[in-house]
Amino acid sequence: MLIAVGAFAGFIAGLFGIGGGVVIVPLLYYIFTLADVDEGVRMHLAVGTSLGNIVLVSIISAVSHSRKNAVDLEIVKFLASSLITGVILGSIAIAILKGSSLILIYSIILIVVAFQFFFWRDTWEISPEFPKNMFGRLCGSLIGFLSVLIGVGGGSMSIPFLKMYGFQIHKAIGTAAAFGVIIAIPGAAGFMIAGISNNVILPYSLGYINFLGLLMITPITILSAPFGVRFAHSLSKDKLNLIFGFFILLMAIRFFMEWLNLTS
Repeated sequence: MLIAVGAFAGFIAGLFGIGGGVVIVPLLYYIFTLADVDEGVRMHLAVGTSLGNIVLVSIISAVSHSRKNAVDLEIVKFLASSLITGVILGSIAIAILKGSSLILIYSIILIVVAFQFFFWRDTWEISPEFPKNMFGRLCGSLIGFLSVLIGVGGGSMSIPFLKMYGFQIHKAIGTAAAFGVIIAIPGAAGFMIAGISNNVILPYSLGYINFLGLLMITPITILSAPFGVRFAHSLSKDKLNLIFGFFILLMAIRFFMEWLNLTS
């Protein structure tokens, strides 16, 4: 099952530039549930392991999109420090937040993003140029912060943001994949440190990252990511938006129901 999900996660990463986290986080959460991992750290472990997987997957996805001239390297360089700042703040928050709080944050963010992709109109564009000022940097930090909290590569937040500033969907996806590289590396390190600081000791894990999960998922994810990239460039913009929105909404609703179960 892990191998099959690894393949699907890699395909999703290449297709949407989102690192595959929206597939891996729910899967790992329920696997850790079956393994009787403590409820208080279950979501943390799923999110941290997802970020660990995204490190290599995002690199493969970003390189594949770059070969198709779908990565804006200028914007990536401009936002790099801001993204890292957000990741650091997110890692600090992880050490404080409860598992149920992470689940609620995960579902709310993804619901908002899904509806953006369903109802977005190109006429809603704020500006044809990306804001290379303090506002742009603040948005970069927010993307990094929220991405770490829900264990994704940043595509869920950065793709809508880039589209508001004139990016076509394929260019936005490719650039988001590059963001994922910058977010996942310090993010994964932050989850390790947060787990260690909270004295979390789990089998085959360091902090909030489970290496058994990485060993079984990551290699297949990497191999399948380029296939998602090819498929992304064969679809129309409208179809890609619809598929992306529907998939995100499905994951968001499922986790919101999980949060209700935990708090009822």
